Amino acid sequence: MAKLPTRPRAPRSRIAALAVLAATLGYGCSEKPAGNLVWKQDLIGIKTALSAVVAFSPQEAIAVGQALPEFALQARPLSLRWTASGWTEIAMPWTRSTALLASALDRDGSVWAVGRIVSSEAEPFDPVPVAYRYTAGTWSLLPLDELGPQAGVAFTGVATSGSGPDLEARAVGDSVGQVGRIFRWAGGHWSPMTTPDPSPGANWTLRSISYSAASRTWYAVGAGPIGGTILVDRGAGWELAAGPATTIEWTSVAFDGRGIPYLAGNRLAGGNAQGDLYLRHLGQWAQVPIARHTAGGFHLQALGFDAEGNGWTVGGREAGGPFFAGTSPKGWVETVVEAEVEAHPEQEQVAGGDLSGVAVYGASVAFTVGSALEVDPEGGQEFQPRIFRLKFRPAGEVDLPTAPPH
Repeated sequence: MAKLPTRPRAPRSRIAALAVLAATLGYGCSEKPAGNLVWKQDLIGIKTALSAVVAFSPQEAIAVGQALPEFALQARPLSLRWTASGWTEIAMPWTRSTALLASALDRDGSVWAVGRIVSSEAEPFDPVPVAYRYTAGTWSLLPLDELGPQAGVAFTGVATSGSGPDLEARAVGDSVGQVGRIFRWAGGHWSPMTTPDPSPGANWTLRSISYSAASRTWYAVGAGPIGGTILVDRGAGWELAAGPATTIEWTSVAFDGRGIPYLAGNRLAGGNAQGDLYLRHLGQWAQVPIARHTAGGFHLQALGFDAEGNGWTVGGREAGGPFFAGTSPKGWVETVVEAEVEAHPEQEQVAGGDLSGVAVYGASVAFTVGSALEVDPEGGQEFQPRIFRLKFRPAGEVDLPTAPPH
């Protein structure tokens, strides 16, 4: 595995999770806070677009995405592993241009990653689905031949349930952005699942899927009619569920520690995408307010919880740059990221970047990933990775941006 260069960080203190959360947001504490939580960016020496991340522990995580060099037409699947030594790349098998769009951790300790394959990134209009599994330190390409021809289908989400012989994985996606699809893996075999049509005669998609062991329920969400597409499986097959009375495209679904489903998505507001967060409460969808610390609109791309119910939702801000909001004793609150200095040639311009994946492991441990587009004067484009880790910063510590290397 190739070691990727990272910038060193100053050591951080460890404190109890509740104390961290209270200090971070300034609630319920009359004394001067001992410190706060900040999202710190990891700068790595590789050009890539990252899509998703899972966390095994506070010391180990795996992010996936794609690497597409400037002017190249073939993308390769990319996997990065975080340990105390930093981020290192794990080799993945591939044949044609491959992008990984989602990942999930199962109870056996394996990672599932899904996405799509195309003939060329110059005209990525012939997708077929792809699935990988990471076990015992190695990625394996999972055969999908038994599904038959799946031309036009891309996998955009994956989730798992059970363990051992009861392990099950489900992948969602759509056929060329027109019809949502769900596929099930169990006992070493894939099969398509029957789904209701939420929008007869019109397009509908699926973007995300999640499972709650507490309620033994699957949710799959995406775009569709008023209220978006929401499908639920409580063990008797997929059923259509009504959404809130708004036109919205759901981008992520996740369950908190009690098994309550949350949805993140975006609606059009003044010509721009505006993020909304909802939870299921007393049989109804209730919008969740987010206390803001920056101005302007924002959009949401990912949502995640740990087993205790600590949650984060991430995406991007209309003004540019990533967006973070997390749970607190007083509700959901936006967190402002600390700026880092990146090395770029003066003639190149880099957009602020969006976040598309998040993994939560505790009140003070989380990872989030995404990408930004870098454009040079000749029109060449490359993706810059966006990787952030939630860190505790003691009170009074000044964390200056790291100067770029010369």
